Amino acid sequence: MVLSAIGAGGCRPSDPAVYARFETAQQAFDAAATPDEFQRAAALYQEILDTGIVSGAVLYNQGNAFMRAEMRGRALACYRQAKRYRPRDPYLEANLQNARGLAADAEGAKPLFEYLLFWQDWISFPGKFRASLASAMATLVIAAIGVWWKRKGLLRISASMLCIGIAFVVSSTYDWYRFVHIQHGVVVEGAVVARKGNGTSYEPAFNKSLDAATEFTVVERRDDWLLIRLDEDTEKEGWIPLDGAVVY
Repeated sequence: MVLSAIGAGGCRPSDPAVYARFETAQQAFDAAATPDEFQRAAALYQEILDTGIVSGAVLYNQGNAFMRAEMRGRALACYRQAKRYRPRDPYLEANLQNARGLAADAEGAKPLFEYLLFWQDWISFPGKFRASLASAMATLVIAAIGVWWKRKGLLRISASMLCIGIAFVVSSTYDWYRFVHIQHGVVVEGAVVARKGNGTSYEPAFNKSLDAATEFTVVERRDDWLLIRLDEDTEKEGWIPLDGAVVY
């Protein structure tokens, strides 16, 4: 049960010690009754992530622990990362929208590119890379057999597989761009003041402070300050202290 939970949405296998840690964290979560206890459970899940394990299940459970600890910004960051590995989990989607303060069925506008690649949010981030590799291998094998046996039908199939492989390569590259190349973040402290420069002596960049769970993309980092761009408005940029946010 524990093994399958970690494996769901994970990117690499884990050793038995990790499963034991996951079970310990889950027991701490189940026994928790106060925000402090849920925060300790979240810290136990973090110990698993710190070993290098990449698991949608661990991130999802850590997000649940942060939500119960009344740390909505940190929960939102966990859910966002878990979504990359568990894109079709309805419970994760509902909890994500709850952390954002939206209805469970609320959907924002998607880029046209994502409508063309309609499977973009059906397959996990690593799953697209595996599909790209599998398509490439299938194309080579089928093409080689077609040339050897001189079967035009097999060559047509290999051409179709090549088109599918190219589509998955494009999809994987897009995921790499939005998940790896672009750094995202969430404000985790309430009333964080964004400033026009990387220091408290600069004037505020916005008319009001940023609330916890405000999402952004990172434009630049200088020492312990981040230049952020608010996701809903590309014109709104400001500097915030690093300790007031989580970046991923």
